[in-house]
Amino acid sequence: MVLSTDKREGETMMQVAESYMGELVHRSMVQVTFQDMENSRTKIRSSSLHDLMRDLSLSQAKAEDFSEVIDLREGNNFHLNPSADFRSDDTRQLVVYYDEEHISKQIKSYFVKKCKQQQYRSMLLFGDGAYTDLPKVVGSHVANFRFLRVFSVENAEVDGKLYPRSFVRALGSLVYLRYLSVRNVSLSMIPSIQNMVLLQTLKLDLFRPISIPSWLSRNILGKLRHLRHLYLPLSADWTPPKTQKLRFDGLGKLETLENFCNLWCEVDDLPKLINLQKLTLEIYSVRDDGKETMENLSLPSSSNLGYLGLSLNFYDQPGETVRELFWDYKSILQKLSICGRLAELAQLFENQPRNIINNHVEESSIRITSLKLWLSLLVDDPMPVLEKIPMLRNLNLSVDSYVGKAMVCSSMGFPKLTTLELRKLPNLVKWNIEEGSMSVLTNLTITSCLMLEELPEGLTFLTSLQHLSLRYMPTDFIYKLRTEDGKKGQDFYKVAHVPLFSIFNGTPWQYVELE
Repeated sequence: MVLSTDKREGETMMQVAESYMGELVHRSMVQVTFQDMENSRTKIRSSSLHDLMRDLSLSQAKAEDFSEVIDLREGNNFHLNPSADFRSDDTRQLVVYYDEEHISKQIKSYFVKKCKQQQYRSMLLFGDGAYTDLPKVVGSHVANFRFLRVFSVENAEVDGKLYPRSFVRALGSLVYLRYLSVRNVSLSMIPSIQNMVLLQTLKLDLFRPISIPSWLSRNILGKLRHLRHLYLPLSADWTPPKTQKLRFDGLGKLETLENFCNLWCEVDDLPKLINLQKLTLEIYSVRDDGKETMENLSLPSSSNLGYLGLSLNFYDQPGETVRELFWDYKSILQKLSICGRLAELAQLFENQPRNIINNHVEESSIRITSLKLWLSLLVDDPMPVLEKIPMLRNLNLSVDSYVGKAMVCSSMGFPKLTTLELRKLPNLVKWNIEEGSMSVLTNLTITSCLMLEELPEGLTFLTSLQHLSLRYMPTDFIYKLRTEDGKKGQDFYKVAHVPLFSIFNGTPWQYVELE
């Protein structure tokens, strides 16, 4: 729990939470991996508990009846345990694992009893599979847990005959929620979230397109004045609105906004989000407001904005538009995806001619850590430009991003690159890797590069490489590494040092790990 009393003037609650984490790390109670990016919004990449601390925490939680787990899946005998009916009134967290096909009457009866107990403040539901029907005994009683502060459901099918929108209405009755997460859930319409006026975090991660009914106000988020973190579905998971778009007016406390898309979201509201710290945008030019979106990206009053992710889909836009956008936000832009033709890659990173001399990128200017290009139709080798981006960690050259025949990764290039994917580069024949290039690369994936003759000799220099994946590559290419009878091919020495080497070559399924 983050206490507001620990918040100093000018600090956000997220910054207070990060200071808590720093104290736990200092005391060796939590193990973390750090980012070494100078402009990262947070210095911590991931965290975990030490085994001893985890065991202690679980033991203490069990002793104090902090959490209760109900496993409704086949083969579980939890409901047969007589002591399960005598939990402490202090139990605050309820965790449910479910499988619709195996729910006995005894389990249903036990869960109904849980609904009548009002002490729970956190409820986590986990389905056994991606499309598991949420059990009716669970879904129909969600509204009874009316004092919940945290509600999360994963891997659930909640649309259809079992729940003719009743589950959506039930969510709207949880008016005390601070945190709501639906992950990998089939939710066809936005719930009555305007009732959750205390909500601080909303995550909508869906596997089915979501729509906003015509009768529902476009400003359904407007009453959530305490909302700080909003994670919208990706654009592919939305049904285009027929009239107005989703509004963000009134969300002045918002600090995180992910997957804002100009097709479904009102661009004019962006400048009003004055406390944003992290923003990811999807921009499509297939509608007339593509240019308008870019013009409204300027947030002069949002000085806290430290992370910007852009996904640009400019099928019919010239590279100049992309270039201007890039340089306007180069100091905070960390993740960039571009779909559309680029006449020359160097122009993208060129603000003034002096910034790039002989394809040399001014290192102090660019903070990009992740870059994806597709349908760029680049004729010149992109590597001499890309390898100079100092912070670049993840690079994906996909579907016709490069249509030339040869690529060269020069010595000392890509100093921080850890992940590289080459996918559907139709004319690539030769790839050369010089010694010293990509010195920290750990993951390499090559997919459907059908003209590539062989893996580069320089692959032997990549001593940090942990995983090499080849997918849908030509048979002759594969046989140079692994013959038809499973023996090592003539080029196997190039990958002999890689701990995990996998091949997937279509139907029937082939997955091979070579030692």
